[in-house]
Amino acid sequence: MRVGILQSWLGDRYLPFWEAYLRALEVEVVRPQGLEGELPLPLPIRRVVQEALELKGQGVDYLLLPDAQLGVEAKRGSPSLWMVDLEAALAQFVPGLPPVLEVPAELSPELAGLAAQVGQTLSKNPMLARRALERTKRLLEPSYKPPQPLGEGVGIVAQPMLLQGEWLEGLRSALGQKGLRLLRADKPPAELRQEGAHLELGLELPTDLEAAGMHRYLSRLGRVRSLLYVHDPEYLPLPTPLRKLLRRHPPPKPWQVVGLEDDWSKVASGLVPD
Repeated sequence: MRVGILQSWLGDRYLPFWEAYLRALEVEVVRPQGLEGELPLPLPIRRVVQEALELKGQGVDYLLLPDAQLGVEAKRGSPSLWMVDLEAALAQFVPGLPPVLEVPAELSPELAGLAAQVGQTLSKNPMLARRALERTKRLLEPSYKPPQPLGEGVGIVAQPMLLQGEWLEGLRSALGQKGLRLLRADKPPAELRQEGAHLELGLELPTDLEAAGMHRYLSRLGRVRSLLYVHDPEYLPLPTPLRKLLRRHPPPKPWQVVGLEDDWSKVASGLVPD
């Protein structure tokens, strides 16, 4: 049995448990290797599609995919498919997508039951699944916290799926050339969602609430000297109520809304006072 796992798309939040659990099940865990090919997509989207294509090419039996919205469905509006249904979004670019095992993109002890089901599906051996879960269930405790450099800098607000990968390193490098640090909200996702809920914007999706929480938290953090709001209007937009809030009540510090395809050197230059 071979299960493919993505490196991107919130992997640092859910893989610490699921990868260890799959190995304890004596399942072969397959990571994407060389990522090749050009696709007319923004870099973060292109990366996850390339990973899925490469894993399909390796002949995995299943693909482990994260549910970024933790089972919450939007009752209003028409959110991007990339935000609410990664399997359907990938299927548009990956014909013959392998069968999917969907798991929440966040860990909690309550996932033990789901893990047991997944283990029995893959191993067909309830005893093995039980032993594997006993050995790894300590990893279900949520422990993800974004890395945070010291000092002052530029706070970034975005859909959390965007906050890893090559594009972010490009932005960090461009800011560094201007003597600026890139700062992320150093709170766990659940706390950021609580921050976002305090804005009372009527947001439903967990990732929208998290992005709004980044805005609220970073806006009042003294060492954040300016704010950068990064999104892709088609694939991974910032929530519309948050963008309206920015126009009506802008943050009390310099800020910009930019797209994923913007020139990071110019963006960095715009954040440096004359």
